[in-house]
Amino acid sequence: MTALKQWIAVTVTTIAIVGTTAGCSGGQMENRPTQEPADAKRSIQQLVDDTTDALGGTWTVQEGPRLGTCEDERGVGEGVNYTYIKSRADRGDVEQGIRTLEKLWGERGLDTKRFSDADASYSGVDGSGDGVANIGFQSSDLGGGDTVSGTSACAAGDYVEMRERERS
Repeated sequence: MTALKQWIAVTVTTIAIVGTTAGCSGGQMENRPTQEPADAKRSIQQLVDDTTDALGGTWTVQEGPRLGTCEDERGVGEGVNYTYIKSRADRGDVEQGIRTLEKLWGERGLDTKRFSDADASYSGVDGSGDGVANIGFQSSDLGGGDTVSGTSACAAGDYVEMRERERS
């Protein structure tokens, strides 16, 4: 009977220790994004630039990187993100472009999804994942040419404060 009591005591102690260390990791959950704004800006700018380089041709910055607001990865709290858009007037080889980007983005851990309208006059591919809220390649033969747009993952930061700093 003594061995059974010892076994019970050891088991209860182990459960108590494991439960305490697993359940209490030192305070409240952080309600803010963990990525820094400069990293978010740099990463989306690099990804869009790498994307347009992979597609080839002459691209023009249409917007950005533009500061925006967002919710953190848990859907609570506020943070900032960056959107960056480049375009070219000519429409490249759409199918080849999509395959190129599926490979490039896949190598970077992004999930991709193709899209197209019924007659393929507007088509492209979207990506999301690791550090990126979204990135997209859109191609249109209706006079729109090609566009690459990306939005970074949410980063910790105060939009109003950062916007005021940008303007001064």
